Amino acid sequence: MDELRYLANWVKEQHAQEYILTWLLNQPGLWWSDGEAYQAALQKSGKLLKKYVQNHQGGDLFQGIAEKIVDDESWDEVAESLTKIISVYQQELLRLQDYSRRKSSKNIFPKNLNSENLSIKYNEEIEVQQALPDPDLDALTG
Repeated sequence: MDELRYLANWVKEQHAQEYILTWLLNQPGLWWSDGEAYQAALQKSGKLLKKYVQNHQGGDLFQGIAEKIVDDESWDEVAESLTKIISVYQQELLRLQDYSRRKSSKNIFPKNLNSENLSIKYNEEIEVQQALPDPDLDALTG
């Protein structure tokens, strides 16, 4: 247990920003909600992110790490990094959905297409998921 505490203290002193970013990425619901952390990332607001982290940190290992990041610029950097990660995640998700949609459309449509085969039945089987919100856009004005 002493080794674990030593490691936790070392992380607090040396890598607080990276540790907090990793912790944020592991929070349930971050990607799909309009929660505080997601909004802080959308607005690239270090102040909102700091508030969220301080209100939600728990456990002996995590306690006090948020206090190690004292500069507002550092919090802004964490928020901007989170924004970039969410953006890349959403782009990759859309890419995978497009690939999956193309793959499934090959299985749905018959190889010999004629006017009799182009019925509503085939078109109803294709689901199109709406794109996730763009993290670089303002949530109010779009």
